[in-house]
Amino acid sequence: MRGFIGGVVSTLLVVFGGVLLVANRGWFPVGADNPPGNMERRLAHMATNAYIASHAPKQENPVQPTSAALSDGARLYEKHCSVCHGGAAQPISPLRTKFSPPVPQIVNRVPKDPDADFYWITKHGIRLTGMPGWDGVLSDDQIWTVVAFIKRSDKLPAEAQAAWKQAAGVVASGTAPSPAPSPAGAAK
Repeated sequence: MRGFIGGVVSTLLVVFGGVLLVANRGWFPVGADNPPGNMERRLAHMATNAYIASHAPKQENPVQPTSAALSDGARLYEKHCSVCHGGAAQPISPLRTKFSPPVPQIVNRVPKDPDADFYWITKHGIRLTGMPGWDGVLSDDQIWTVVAFIKRSDKLPAEAQAAWKQAAGVVASGTAPSPAPSPAGAAK
């Protein structure tokens, strides 16, 4: 029995030492342009889902999805979220593939996660993904308002849809306005 336990301990030490060696020598690719392997992806998803499930608030979204609330959510979303997650003017963000993992394009594919999970993710962020925590930048009410907007962004009432397009700078033709030409003789 003593030999078996010694073998298990020795094996664990060798595996742990190997992991440290790979990490310490720079053999583990960490660039955002290097996609994660299957095991890394599965472990990260498992840990993230388990943590959120046990730490997200156990409540429904307190924001009623009125046109006014969804319009407020649209304006907040365009100001703080659309550059990474896509918006009214550009449903697929050009930054989508510049992060690892790629940034979810949440107005192009509305998430099915419970509102409380989505609230927790927005408030606290997700480590090592580029998703910041918005706690201290947005109030809890504002975060819930953005969540209400996102979850209904594919079926907004006309008033909220118009507010969203206006916040994105989308003109009546449905396209974003062109940048103003630079004045003649301006320094480059």
